[in-house]
Formats: sequence, C-alpha cells, structure tokens
Amino acid sequence: MWVFHGAKDNVVPLSESEIMVSTLKTRNGNVKFTVYPEAKHDSWTQTYNNPELYKWFLQHQRQKAVD
Repeated sequence: MWVFHGAKDNVVPLSESEIMVSTLKTRNGNVKFTVYPEAKHDSWTQTYNNPELYKWFLQHQRQKAVD
C-alpha cells in the first residue's frame, strides 16, 4: 500500500494517516508513506503527476487464489 497525505490537509488530519500507517507496519504491512508538506486535501494531483507511482503500479500483481 502507498499512502499519500497533504500536511496542510484541513479535511482529514495527517494524524489519521500516520495512525493507519503505523498500525499497518506493526502488522508487518508493506506500506509506503508520502506526505506532501505544502499540500492541503488535494494530495492526488502531486501523486498522479509522479512518474514513480506508475513504476510502483507495474511492480505489483494480483495473487492467484489458492484452491
């Protein structure tokens, strides 16, 4: 999972994403966390403009269900 959050978000507090990421990590979750220091609630514009996101997408595949 890759989590993105704007540090100046006035809709969803940054602490909510920090709690979620921390919880995932304590359960051995494979999580990456990016905070945009100047972004408010719109963290998606910077995210979708980042070519690294698309490289990251291509590194993942769905696992086949075990019968």
